[in-house]
Amino acid sequence: MEWYLPITIMPGIGMLIFSTTNQMLSISSEVGTLLSVECTEFQHHIASLKIKQIKRLTYAGTLLCSSAGFYVLSGIFGVFATINTNMPEILLILGTLQLFLALILLVIFSFNTIKIRQLQFKNNHLQTHERKI
Repeated sequence: MEWYLPITIMPGIGMLIFSTTNQMLSISSEVGTLLSVECTEFQHHIASLKIKQIKRLTYAGTLLCSSAGFYVLSGIFGVFATINTNMPEILLILGTLQLFLALILLVIFSFNTIKIRQLQFKNNHLQTHERKI
C-alpha cells in the first residue's frame, strides 16, 4: 500500500464531517425553537425524535473524525515504516470500518428524517382540517 492512499480520502471525509455538523446544528436549533415555548404533546414527541436524530449524528460525526485520524496515522506510519509491519494496513482497515459504520448511521438518519417529516405533515393536515370544521 502506498502511504498517500489514505490521505487522498481525507477531503471526502472532511465534507462528510462538515455536512454532519451542519445538520446537527440545524436540528439542535429546531429543537431549541420547539422547546423554547410551551409545546403540545405532539411537538414534544417530535422534539424527542429530533433529539434522537442529534444523537445519531453525534455518533456518526465521532466515527467520521476517528476514521480520519486512523487514515492520517495509516499514512504517517506508511511513510515511516522501515520494518515490514502491517500497522498502516490495520489502521486503514479500522478507519474504513468506522467510515462504513458512520455511513450506515447517516442512512438511518436520512430515513428517520423522512418519517419525522411525514408525521409533521400528517399532524399539520389534521390541524388544518379541524380548523375548517
